[in-house]
Amino acid sequence: MAKKTTESREKPERSNASGFYIYIGPNIKKHIQTGTVYRGTRAHALKQAAAAIEAYPLVKTLIVSGDALPEARIKVKTPGNVLYANYQKLAGKEGK
Repeated sequence: MAKKTTESREKPERSNASGFYIYIGPNIKKHIQTGTVYRGTRAHALKQAAAAIEAYPLVKTLIVSGDALPEARIKVKTPGNVLYANYQKLAGKEGK
């Protein structure tokens, strides 16, 4: 019996013409650095960052598509939205 891939069960991805995803959160020593670029699909990016996501689940929310990057970079610096809140939570954990 053939095993189904997880990609077939996931929601279809929005188009990402840029072809890459990038981590826009704070540096987390021994796990992930700001600006880490992942080529390909979101699923591939999350797989590559799995160790960081396991240690710090909020990392997943700060991996954005190249198409969304300009807006997301502004949001992580602007209070009152989820990207900002998650960035601050991660930055606080690393600062301790």
